[in-house]
Amino acid sequence: MSRSGGEEKRRELRYPFSCDIKAYELSSYGVSRARKRVIRGTVKDISAGGLSLLTDHAVKPSTIVRCEIRVADLPVAIPVLSQVRWIQKDSGSRDCRIGLQFLL
Repeated sequence: MSRSGGEEKRRELRYPFSCDIKAYELSSYGVSRARKRVIRGTVKDISAGGLSLLTDHAVKPSTIVRCEIRVADLPVAIPVLSQVRWIQKDSGSRDCRIGLQFLL
């Protein structure tokens, strides 16, 4: 899905939401587990189908990530399996906004 200038093709409404998130890139078949990276960021909005997050880590589209969503006042993180659908880099900083689609 393109994020620049085109018509949005969303199935679900997005809602503003903010919380901390930690995500782990899952290893591709045949790729060493030692290359698994931790991505830390902040959720910016959420829908029934996914979320977008702001982070300083670039991730390739189609990458599968295991997320741990931390909601205030909850003592545990919510585990979510998702796939990177789009990336939007901020030209004025090192930040990226990443769109994740929930897989389960």
